[in-house]
Amino acid sequence: MITTKYKRNLIKSTIVIGLLDIFSLEFCRYILQIPLSLFYYLTIIGIFIQQVSSIYLIYYILKKKERPKKEYQINDYLTLKLENKATNIYVDGKQFIQCKFLLLNIPSEKVRDFDDIESIDEAAERLNHDLEYQKKINIKIPPETEFWAHCSNLQIWTEYNYNPRLLHSNLAYPLLEAITDAGDPIAKEVFKQEIKLRFESFNFSTQQYLIENGYLNYFNKEERDELSKLILDENVWMNCGYSYLNANKEKKALESFLHARNINPINLNALLGIAQVYVRTKEYDRALQIYNEILEYYPENLKALNGKYSMLQQIKYISK
Repeated sequence: MITTKYKRNLIKSTIVIGLLDIFSLEFCRYILQIPLSLFYYLTIIGIFIQQVSSIYLIYYILKKKERPKKEYQINDYLTLKLENKATNIYVDGKQFIQCKFLLLNIPSEKVRDFDDIESIDEAAERLNHDLEYQKKINIKIPPETEFWAHCSNLQIWTEYNYNPRLLHSNLAYPLLEAITDAGDPIAKEVFKQEIKLRFESFNFSTQQYLIENGYLNYFNKEERDELSKLILDENVWMNCGYSYLNANKEKKALESFLHARNINPINLNALLGIAQVYVRTKEYDRALQIYNEILEYYPENLKALNGKYSMLQQIKYISK
């Protein structure tokens, strides 16, 4: 172990070696009758720097060997490492997050007690928060102890097929997503089920967030169609449609506007959105058709009237 005394001795040794180097060079200069010059002084400085660098390189290597990294691989996708006294989670070889402190301490013999919990965060009320409490009152937990506690928690989590009820949602949900993206088929099924549960909550802002952030991409077409049926508020699709339109994602915008129209066939904003997409994609005939449809329901709508006139001009120009 490298102690303070060892460091002091290292500094003393460096100074002694430096002085011996200077004495040796001076002795050689005296014997050989070499005159003083800038080159001579630069040589002394260069040799001294080389000596110091060599000694500190040895010190660095010894220090590295003294504090080896601890690593625990849970499965092909998830690994924990103890690095610089902190526990880091790695997913598929890439650092995911640093565990600031142990949020929940899962006793393996009591995992079955949480089978009746319906929401992810209900588990927090039943799990042991001792380590979190200790952190708050500044009781230091040895890094290695905390590391193995994290390993134990995540090992149980994976053994129970990534059951999101066994971890705090702040960690469980994003970690589950990362492992899903890494290609774990079990994690993907669990993650999809979690997304579905959020759609089934009929919380419109949650549904809109999931759509806009691409969470429907984890499902195939048939599954997406089923989830779409759970969105009963046309405004969810409307908001998504215009967000996609602002991001120049015309195809996704059209899909969203069409979903809104399925809920309410005469939704003015949905129809205008569809027409706007067709204008951007230069499908002027389709845009004209939508504007005509709008004017059937809203004969005095200025946007539709101006749009129809503009489309007629475009079609006439193209046909020339």
